[in-house]
Amino acid sequence: MRAGPPNRIRGFGTAEDGLAAVEMALILPVILVIMLGGIQIVSYINAVRKVELVVRSISQMISQTQPPDGSTVANVTAAALHFSYDSSLVLFPYLMAEGQRQGQAWWQVITINYASIKFTQTATTCTDTSDLSACYRADVVWTSTGTTQPATGAAYRPCGTPQIAAANTDPPSRTALPRSLFGPAAAVVIDVAFTFTPTFGARYLPSLRIARSAYVQPRYATLVDYDTTNNDGIASKC
Repeated sequence: MRAGPPNRIRGFGTAEDGLAAVEMALILPVILVIMLGGIQIVSYINAVRKVELVVRSISQMISQTQPPDGSTVANVTAAALHFSYDSSLVLFPYLMAEGQRQGQAWWQVITINYASIKFTQTATTCTDTSDLSACYRADVVWTSTGTTQPATGAAYRPCGTPQIAAANTDPPSRTALPRSLFGPAAAVVIDVAFTFTPTFGARYLPSLRIARSAYVQPRYATLVDYDTTNNDGIASKC
């Protein structure tokens, strides 16, 4: 009579020792990817909100510059631009950690551009009050030059070339303004750009550029001009 298989072999099919460890080994990588991916999504959303906070806050600072007595034109100084620029580190402290991670200073990982726009009436034929772009020319009065954004960059608004009118829903452009902004007024334009680089899976996940712009009319003046006294190159008049 042929002997049956040993007890150790017969019990192999019903053994459950180590089953939980195998399941954990299979599931753990998926859980870690989901968890770390969720952290990156939250970090990206927070970065978007912080960039929006920076652009709103700086635009409010510059637009509230008050003119001297007897004048309707306000003048912003280089010191005021530096103060508002440095405030972004308080509003967006992540810049410090990101700069250290990239081996750069915090102000090298974010772009903040300033520009003052003056609208000049060129025709009187516009009847649609919601779109006066055909009857007004938008000229850059002064623009920032001393930030990390080069003159050929995507956010720098150049002198000498009137800004064109674009749809209100178009993304920010260095050469265009929202169509609804054109009219008998002036504007302060702040353009902020930040590139979000994932801390997890940066080799496989793309970096995402976050760009926001603010267009604000001067609060207490007809125009916010630039005072070149003690100018250190952070901005230039056109």
